[in-house]
Amino acid sequence: MRSRTIGMSVLATSALFGLTTACLPGGGGKAADVGRAARAAEQASDAATQSPTARGKDKSTGVLADLSGAEILSQSYEAMRKVESAHVVAKLREEGKQVEFDLSLDKKGGCNGAIRYEAMGKVDLVKSTDLVHFKGDTDYWRAVAAKKHTPKKQTDAMVTMLADRWLKMPLSDPEAASFAHVCDLGKLTGGSSKPSPLARKGETVAIDGKQALTITSAAKEGTEVDYIATQGTPYLLKSTISGDESGEILFSAFGTPVDTALPEGTDVLDLSKLGGGGPAESV
Repeated sequence: MRSRTIGMSVLATSALFGLTTACLPGGGGKAADVGRAARAAEQASDAATQSPTARGKDKSTGVLADLSGAEILSQSYEAMRKVESAHVVAKLREEGKQVEFDLSLDKKGGCNGAIRYEAMGKVDLVKSTDLVHFKGDTDYWRAVAAKKHTPKKQTDAMVTMLADRWLKMPLSDPEAASFAHVCDLGKLTGGSSKPSPLARKGETVAIDGKQALTITSAAKEGTEVDYIATQGTPYLLKSTISGDESGEILFSAFGTPVDTALPEGTDVLDLSKLGGGGPAESV
């Protein structure tokens, strides 16, 4: 069975530090200028288009309560593969550190939200079909500098220039690849794994005000519990894993368009238009 929580964990570190080389003082990447921005990201409304639940006994369309755990998961897998956009909130433990995602994603590659990594700060992210905008806080840039053993004077100068400022990069730049991967909704909702025939149906609980049926399965990393919507389309509302690794991921706002536009008037640093040499030459 696929584990979406662990899949996001693998993407976390590469996403947070994917642009390190491009922005470090003296790193041999592009130069960095200044520009302060304030992003007003609207949370996607949790308004999904839902189809009425069929009332027949047919196992492909029957009421979830009449189906086995494996059959319910099969229906949910199929529903999630068809999702064109969703809001994803995830909390994971990776090598003892907490990783948090709060992203709206679509299958066109667009996304909008933030990633937090314990002791390594936060990155705000907006990605369209051809551009990536990102904004790291002070802790992020200090963590980036520490990773590259940057001297304190250069680190302080870099933080002064770049903390809480938007930077732009075309997706054609290899340094943007990690952010392209983390914005891939298909990796979280697709896949061809078949549910375990031993998947066990459990109790009905409320997830963000929606009724969901719990399905427990054995996963490679431990025990996975999926929470499947019982009304309308059988979307996966939540998935948790416990064992060698732990975490949870919640899905909502199915079908809601993702806003990939920055606020009007935002001052953005375009990394692709700056010459080489690195920010060290500017400080």
